[in-house]
Amino acid sequence: MLLNMWAPGEIVECGCYAGGSSAKLSLVAKILGRKLTVFDSFEGLPIAEQYYLRDQHCRRSDEWVSDWTKGRYAAREDEVRGNIEQYGDFSVCRLVKGWFNETLTPSNLASQVAFAFVDVDLANSARDCFTAIWPRLSEGGIYVTHDTAYIKVLQELYRPTLWREQFRAIPPILFGAGYGLCNDSPHIGYMVKGESLSSEYLKSLTIDK
Repeated sequence: MLLNMWAPGEIVECGCYAGGSSAKLSLVAKILGRKLTVFDSFEGLPIAEQYYLRDQHCRRSDEWVSDWTKGRYAAREDEVRGNIEQYGDFSVCRLVKGWFNETLTPSNLASQVAFAFVDVDLANSARDCFTAIWPRLSEGGIYVTHDTAYIKVLQELYRPTLWREQFRAIPPILFGAGYGLCNDSPHIGYMVKGESLSSEYLKSLTIDK
C-alpha cells in the first residue's frame, strides 16, 4: 500500500509498542514533509471490561483470544524514542502519552489527517481511535487498522448508529475485513475516506505482488 501523498494532513499512529512501525512511518513522514504523531499509553493495554478482553479471529480456530490483560505489550516511552532515533527520524515525530479516550483530543490531533495506522487490539480502543480520527481524515485519506481480523473490532467500526448518527455518512469499504490483505498480512485492513472516489484511485493505493 502506498501513502497518498496528495491528501493533506499529518500522519497519526495509535499503539506503537516498541516503536518498530513508528520508525518506518517516521521515514515516510520525512520523505513527504509531514509530521507524525504517535499515541500510546507506554504502559501497555489498559484495564477493560470483561466483554472486550475476549475476541475471535476470523482466520483462526474457534478459540477466543483472551490474552489482552492490563499491561500487555508495554514499552517505555524512552525505549520507543530510542528506537525511532536509531532506525527512523525522530525530528518529524511527537509522542503523546496516555489512554486514547483521554489523549485523542482536538488539542493533540491535527485538524487534517492524511494517514492513520492503528494497532490497539481491544475493540473499545479501536472504537475510541476511529471515532476521534475518522472525522479529521482528509478526502482521499487512508485509515489502516491492524485489527481487521477481529469480530468485535469490526462490529465497532461498522456500528450502524456510529455512521447514521455521529458521522452521518455511508460507511466505506474496509479492504481486508475479516481476513487481512494477504496471508502475510492477515491483520491489516484499510478504509479510504470519500464517497465519490473512483475505482482507479482506490486501485492506485495498492501494489501488485
